[in-house]
Amino acid sequence: MADDMLRDDPPTPRPRHAFQVDVETFRHTLARLPAVRNPWLRETLHSLTHRMYTRLV
Repeated sequence: MADDMLRDDPPTPRPRHAFQVDVETFRHTLARLPAVRNPWLRETLHSLTHRMYTRLV
């Protein structure tokens, strides 16, 4: 839409809260990737899983 045109619809409301990642969904998705066999990514998954179960996240 051109800058000089006026809109009659209200602007999109802003979210009330910041976006938060669901850690369990992230872990599940990461575990399914073939790249998780790389040592650095495997360590990231292990660290994340460890923190999840010790409630450090």
